[in-house]
Amino acid sequence: MTEDIEDTIGRGMHASGMPAWRPLVRQDRVDLVAYVKSFSPRFKDEKPDPAVTIPPETPDTPDSIKRGADLFQSNNCWSCHGKDGRGNGPSASTLTDSKGYPIVPFDFTSGREFKCGDTNREMFRDLMTGLDGTPMPSFTDSMKPDQMWDVVHFIRTLSSKKHLMAADQTPPSAPAPAAPAQ
Repeated sequence: MTEDIEDTIGRGMHASGMPAWRPLVRQDRVDLVAYVKSFSPRFKDEKPDPAVTIPPETPDTPDSIKRGADLFQSNNCWSCHGKDGRGNGPSASTLTDSKGYPIVPFDFTSGREFKCGDTNREMFRDLMTGLDGTPMPSFTDSMKPDQMWDVVHFIRTLSSKKHLMAADQTPPSAPAPAAPAQ
């Protein structure tokens, strides 16, 4: 739990008022975590749940990516994140957080870091546990670990499409630039 708070302080949280505080030295982060934890007696009164065990990553292969794409569809991930992962699924505009405020599904094609970490292990963890306070559910009851790894591998292909497009700066749907007048 403490490590998660420290990571969040360093990384910040996209689409929130929480900036990244990477320049803070380690001791400043430790002090800040202790201060943040003082806001809730739960940190003093309750023992944290055991850490989530993440199994070793399965190979990232074309077959894994295909299975992940199928799971993305069959588990209705597309209904929030959109068929192409842009956060524009049919239910996206209806989503709210646990306080009733509108919340936007993550756009995998944006090239931004994910809200709770950008590694494959952190994405796996989010599929496994869900994201408290958001409509993002846990998939532990509907997918086996190797299936979650397949979804992680598929999601990576969505995010890499943005990076590929950035190199050429011409979106596929955009008209070709006009030739200069002579």
